[in-house]
Amino acid sequence: MRRRAAVSLCCALALPVRAHAQNDATAEKRTPTSSEGQGSIAGCAGQPISDIVVITQPPFTERLPRRIEWVRTTVRRVHVNTDDEVIRRFLLLKVGEPCNQISRAESERILRAQPFLVEARIRVYDDESGGVRLEVETRDDFSAIFSPVLSRASPVFRGLRFGESNLLGSASLAALEWRDGEQLNDVLGAEFTDHQFAGERIELRAVARRNFYGQEMRAELVHPYYTDLQRFAWVGSAGGTRDLVQLRRPDREINAVNVRREFANVGAIARVGSVGRLKLLGVSLSRERERADSMPVLIAPQGIIPDSLSAPLSGFRRQRVVRVNALLGLRAVRFVRVQGFDALTGEQDVRSGLQLGITAGQSLPISQSSDRDRFLASNLYLGYGGQRSFAGFEAIAEARQDRTTGIWDNVISSGRLAWYLRPAEKQTTLLQAEWATTSNVTVPFQLTLADRAGGILGHRASRQPGSQRLVLRGEQRLVVPTRFNLADFGLSAFTEAGRLWGDPLVPFSVSTPWRGAVGVSILAAIPPRSRRLWRVDFGVPFGNDPDRRFEVRFSSADRSRVFWVDPFDVRLARERTSPASLFTWPQ
Repeated sequence: MRRRAAVSLCCALALPVRAHAQNDATAEKRTPTSSEGQGSIAGCAGQPISDIVVITQPPFTERLPRRIEWVRTTVRRVHVNTDDEVIRRFLLLKVGEPCNQISRAESERILRAQPFLVEARIRVYDDESGGVRLEVETRDDFSAIFSPVLSRASPVFRGLRFGESNLLGSASLAALEWRDGEQLNDVLGAEFTDHQFAGERIELRAVARRNFYGQEMRAELVHPYYTDLQRFAWVGSAGGTRDLVQLRRPDREINAVNVRREFANVGAIARVGSVGRLKLLGVSLSRERERADSMPVLIAPQGIIPDSLSAPLSGFRRQRVVRVNALLGLRAVRFVRVQGFDALTGEQDVRSGLQLGITAGQSLPISQSSDRDRFLASNLYLGYGGQRSFAGFEAIAEARQDRTTGIWDNVISSGRLAWYLRPAEKQTTLLQAEWATTSNVTVPFQLTLADRAGGILGHRASRQPGSQRLVLRGEQRLVVPTRFNLADFGLSAFTEAGRLWGDPLVPFSVSTPWRGAVGVSILAAIPPRSRRLWRVDFGVPFGNDPDRRFEVRFSSADRSRVFWVDPFDVRLARERTSPASLFTWPQ
């Protein structure tokens, strides 16, 4: 009797395991494989390509546990896989051409960097006729965009951004935005990005938005410098903005200055030199117009009113300039495929080596241009390391010289120094320093610890601005094992500290002592191995800022595509002359 009971118990325990194994086996059978089921060969060695097979897959390819299988079923039902032709256009290899290993690796890297894909693999199979067959397999990321804006005060629902990042599998993003403006205008915006405009490797970006006060319109058509294998790249862009630039004051409420700006740019570069060690030479023509009001205003409950208690702000320069710019790029880089650096578990390609971009421009006396100046901008990147340890450095600087007085103004620089360490597969240590400095700035501009990207947690309400900023950050991430295939999860502990330095030319700027925050974060990547990282940060501030407070921050971003992006407050002061998208892709 006891023996029968023991056998029955063992069988009962084995049933879920067998059922799970059968589900895994079914998923294994449904996973696309090569048409002949052969093992892949070592790689390309000049063999002629007889066929290219493209296999596109939805976000979830494996079955989920029974209780949440409906998620996978629903996603697969409403999701449209990336079109095969979209994938083929990104390839640097064609049927009938010799199979080149560098072109295969670069094609895989270009696919892996697309924001609408999670994974990309290009395998090589012997066709048993002296040639090879390529099998390109990709997996899509979630394409739905749904970002509500919530508030702790009533009304709770304050806005929404929704759309599709891979519309009908066409590599196009289309999104609409609305946000309650309360006493100001409601924000209304539309955004469109086509990563294959006119069926080519050309990117079209267009944004139209009515802000709380003013509006923004910009468009860009660019053939980026994807790879060292291509010869040419070009860009054309135009846009204009009218908006209030807020100026924080330590002892008073925030006021603002109305700023109008117009810009246009067209340029191209060409490759000179061998793959891996080359030069990029080119030219561009740019136009900048900017005007800032001298009288500040207040954003009050009843709307925009004059700031009668403040004196006019002097020193802001009006700009009307057309420039011709020489473009120079130097590249000696190789790409290293890593995992779990900026993404939780997803793969990314980091640049190891040196890259330098320089823009040198001089004004032209045409098109009602009144400024006589010279412009200089540079972007320097250095990277070294591998899959376990990697260090990177990037600095972006620009300055303008008035040819009449010989004085350099609007000297702006920013950058990032970071070290990634992965002592184990599920652990990542990230140490980084971020800085921004300005000198002789002649546009409405402030640096703060309140900036969402460049500041620190717990200081969003800080009213003390500066002209220079240094922020140090440290984070320890741990991937939490889970038996579900729905998402990857993780935890992190972080600390960050920063300070500001004042400058009389930056309105209301002061020097502050060191301030900071410590906290923990809940991390997620949906679907598994997605490069988009979802975070919930709980930050406890420390320091003597009277406006500091505990903060819970929700965020979602893919930071694996670029090493450094200027924070919003730095971008406000920069000119649009330097076509950085030509030298560095993805951007």
